[in-house]
Amino acid sequence: MAIYVLGDPHLSFTADKPMDVFGAHWREHPQKIKKAWLKNVKTEDTVVLAGDLSWAMSLKDAEADLKFFHDLPGKKILLKGNHDYWWETVAKMERFFAEKKWDDFSILHNNMILCEGLALCGTRGWEPAAAGEQDGKILAREVQRLEHSLAAAPADCERVVILHYPPFDGEHAPFAELLKKYGVRRCYYGHIHGRAAMESVPATRDGVRYTLISADALNFAPLLIASDAISKQNHQKKHGFWAKVLSYFKGKC
Repeated sequence: MAIYVLGDPHLSFTADKPMDVFGAHWREHPQKIKKAWLKNVKTEDTVVLAGDLSWAMSLKDAEADLKFFHDLPGKKILLKGNHDYWWETVAKMERFFAEKKWDDFSILHNNMILCEGLALCGTRGWEPAAAGEQDGKILAREVQRLEHSLAAAPADCERVVILHYPPFDGEHAPFAELLKKYGVRRCYYGHIHGRAAMESVPATRDGVRYTLISADALNFAPLLIASDAISKQNHQKKHGFWAKVLSYFKGKC
């Protein structure tokens, strides 16, 4: 079993929003996502979709885009993006999924989801440096949602944070401060595209590793962040290290 992340798929099966206007690499990008997904993701796996899923303006209009993901293998955890105007209340979306008998969808919104031993925490986020009064209110609300999500995680689970917006902008870092407070070591975010996306690289700040997961930055392939194989490899590395330490001290006795 494995966990993948992918941000900003920007599907538009019922909206006139062709993404190739932003570059040739976006041409037929749903097919690219599908091909990479089918190559890597199995039925027992989970993919976190980190916002900007669909250009639709209503939940009904987003049905075709959501069905695209439903028809792919694995469980899907949905996160809201700034362009997800179709997004409704959690209750309305869960009722919509139930009516469609789409039991592979979960929603990460003002909550925390346990998955394969990890506590998946997150929220949409907002631009930390935004100066408007309304922006300030939205930012405060999103910071509160992230803290609620982080606080809900069991103490013995690693907290992994997924955001839509980047968690900091220069010295403006309210989301990053929360990650530091709760001992988060990994954060994945989207929203950034084009040249900015291509020039963005994983970075570490205050012990937290930040990774951009916008679809175009990942060449439209879901990014693996956890699996049984990775856990086994880490276990072997840890115990292999201590075996060497014990062997060293035995040799000294």
